[in-house]
Amino acid sequence: ALILAARRGATASSDLDAPAAEIGISAAYVALVLQTLQLTYIESALTAVRRQSQLVAVSPALHDDFARELKRREAGAAAAVKKIEAQRQTNLAFLAARCGLSEEALNQAIADEVAQRRLPRFAASLPQAVPTALLANRDDIQLAASLYGIEPRALLAGTIDATEDAGENDPPADADLPGAPLFPQVVAQGRAEVAEALRRLQASNDMAADATRRTHEAKDEFERSKAQMSRGEMSEVRMLEDFQGLMLDQQRMAAANGELAIAWIALVASLGSRTPVLLRGSPAPEAAAFRARPGLVGSF
Repeated sequence: ALILAARRGATASSDLDAPAAEIGISAAYVALVLQTLQLTYIESALTAVRRQSQLVAVSPALHDDFARELKRREAGAAAAVKKIEAQRQTNLAFLAARCGLSEEALNQAIADEVAQRRLPRFAASLPQAVPTALLANRDDIQLAASLYGIEPRALLAGTIDATEDAGENDPPADADLPGAPLFPQVVAQGRAEVAEALRRLQASNDMAADATRRTHEAKDEFERSKAQMSRGEMSEVRMLEDFQGLMLDQQRMAAANGELAIAWIALVASLGSRTPVLLRGSPAPEAAAFRARPGLVGSF
């Protein structure tokens, strides 16, 4: 919806580059949802810290210097909120300028995602390689091919994987391409960028999976803590420690999933703007009109 709004606001005489705008809007949207989620987790942790402070104030002798530790946590959380809010405002301003929407409308656009603690996920399995022919979507390769009257898609055979050398050495197959030296050099550069994007994507996928596993463990630990407290086997102060640990892991998981989404967007950008990437999740009722029009929803 934000991309469509940006397209409607662009004119034929505008200097707005549509493909770059779609990539930028997608990345800013992910960052905005992530930062909003982070603020909700920090606020929840702050509530727990303040409750601990109340409990400690009743019996300070039992907790020694823990009251000072709680004050440090509260100050640290306040600083984190200030930093994240500044980043969030930057993304809001970017999206408002590109999409022609108010901040209120933008906040409403992400309300459901935030309420469900959900970040965008892509409807594709983790790729180990991508067809080299997709490089023909890139503007630099199209330009280089046009200088020599080459049809690039017919020449770009095979696949690109994450193990390819991203350095100065060109894959041997590129040296045999026509249009030397420019076209083979541009193809080699494109291959290197896609390979690097694949490496980043695979690494981000591993980090997101690890963060998700840790969060599930933290949730289980917190549920056990609540049960123990209800039986009088654990103090509320200790239970709130486990809750704060859960909020920290929730933030880490959100950040890891945000990085994963950005890595997908970076891969799409490296392949050119005509490569479709679909988002998972049930579409909102108002998106029904888009579903009959392939390529409008979730494509870059």
